[in-house]
Amino acid sequence: MKEPNRRDLAAEEARNRILVAAADCIVRDGLVNVRMAGIARAAGVSSGLVHYHFATKEQLFIEVLSHSSAVSNALTEQALERAGTQPAQRLSAFLDRCLPSDELLTHDWRLWQELDLLCLRQPALAKVGADVYETIYASVTDIITAGIESGVFDLEPAAARSVAETAVGLCDGLGARVVAPGPDLPLDVARSMVADAVGRLVGHDGPLPRPDQALLEAGA
Repeated sequence: MKEPNRRDLAAEEARNRILVAAADCIVRDGLVNVRMAGIARAAGVSSGLVHYHFATKEQLFIEVLSHSSAVSNALTEQALERAGTQPAQRLSAFLDRCLPSDELLTHDWRLWQELDLLCLRQPALAKVGADVYETIYASVTDIITAGIESGVFDLEPAAARSVAETAVGLCDGLGARVVAPGPDLPLDVARSMVADAVGRLVGHDGPLPRPDQALLEAGA
């Protein structure tokens, strides 16, 4: 495989700067107020370079969604590694990544809320969004299935996918309240609600461990 040359690396670095700047502009200004020229200024590149990499604003938004998802997936894998091998701890750690549980996730949540509205009108973006959710549903289903097989969760295997989608949907709804101005719902309360509700859904012996508790148990 041919090694990338300096020009290729510079182009990739500029492209990533544009994607990060676009995400920041969407979160700061709202989707309707975002302009390609403003993204270029935020990225420190020319408008021509933005259009070179992304022919349309819609294409740029699709790539922003994919880029944000890829970064989040990598961080989720790190969280699962820290959580250890026990299904309850892993499920708790994964679902905590589905909430706006830190500064980066709060930023991503606001980004996704803006892009979610566009998904309703843009079939190409909707397809990317559906693929992202399918990855999330499949990952949660795998964790729940592992818990069923190990006897940690008391649930019929056929119900694992349905429970996974319900758990993610619960995080979506509560997360929207957490990031609302106010906030409408404190993060700690949302975490407790997820731990209690999903613990019952999967047939766990009590609530799921809280994320901080999961990390302590994993390191024990």
